[in-house]
Amino acid sequence: MMNMRFLKSCLPILIFLVLIACEPTKDVTTFTDLGRVFVSSNTQTKVGIFDFSDNENITLVQYETTTTDDADGIYYDVSRDILYQADRENNRINAYSRLSTNEANSGILPSAISTSDFSNPRGLTSDNNIAIVAQDAAEENGMQNGFFMFDVSAELISLKNQYTVNFPVWDIQLVGNTLYAVHDESDSLAVFNNFLANADGDISPDFKIRIEGLSWSHGIYYSLSEDLMVMTSIGNPDPAIQDGEIRIIEDFSLKLSAALQQSNKTLPNEEQFIISGANTLLRNPVDVIYHKEADRFIVAERATNRGMMLSFSLPSQSVKGTFLNLEPVYSSDYAGISGLHINANN
Repeated sequence: MMNMRFLKSCLPILIFLVLIACEPTKDVTTFTDLGRVFVSSNTQTKVGIFDFSDNENITLVQYETTTTDDADGIYYDVSRDILYQADRENNRINAYSRLSTNEANSGILPSAISTSDFSNPRGLTSDNNIAIVAQDAAEENGMQNGFFMFDVSAELISLKNQYTVNFPVWDIQLVGNTLYAVHDESDSLAVFNNFLANADGDISPDFKIRIEGLSWSHGIYYSLSEDLMVMTSIGNPDPAIQDGEIRIIEDFSLKLSAALQQSNKTLPNEEQFIISGANTLLRNPVDVIYHKEADRFIVAERATNRGMMLSFSLPSQSVKGTFLNLEPVYSSDYAGISGLHINANN
């Protein structure tokens, strides 16, 4: 039997060793948990991370990227601690590995960059070892809309496939093997089933669904766990005109199936929550996400105050089909805000 006097004499040492073993090995003040909102800007060389885990104390951490002051789509792979960002200045994807080990407000350098296979990138989505970028038509790409798919890791980003489509694109989201794509400058959502099986070249969506009343759509977010679809409309692209909207559709799969049975394939106004009006501060909302834990819709508003992060609560069940002139429950200026991401587990 162990000598009790010896055990007591060793107890302080054992406690010390346990404390050393449990000491954090990285900066836990950043964003190692769920519920963080990642933000791109097309006017500043920064990546922002908003923490909405406490609605009474929303905080912001930023990193200086130094590589571009014009970025759009953004994606954070929480399992591998890698941030991917669509770099509009250099027409490439930048990867930033081990992001959570960096001190808040420090400078970060890419661990990998892609070749410049696209130009005028907008939305970016990713899953496991692939990333997809939406290319919006512009003079520098011959007015060609399309998608570019890459194999991605912390050290290497290489082109895998490229596709062309015959409609203007903006935001995209890959959910399983289904790609949801905004039909820019329209009221429609394009859906590509079994997207990852496509070979290079021209592709067409399996179907498009019209969202009644939506005008010039840009942002999209689908929560699979909640079966909740959110889209934004910039209305008139003139940033001086305050006509931006958020369209929220609950039980989306059921409503989508019903709409597809109709000849006009339209999801009607009465099936939507519509946030719109002067109180909303919405002019050109270019991206949107749903934060399940905070129960908030969070919007990248590009025009008001040269860029704002806005969030809204879920409206009540009794107001579908009407225009809700709601004030944001949270707002913060963020210059050039252009893209949002929240962890898919949310």
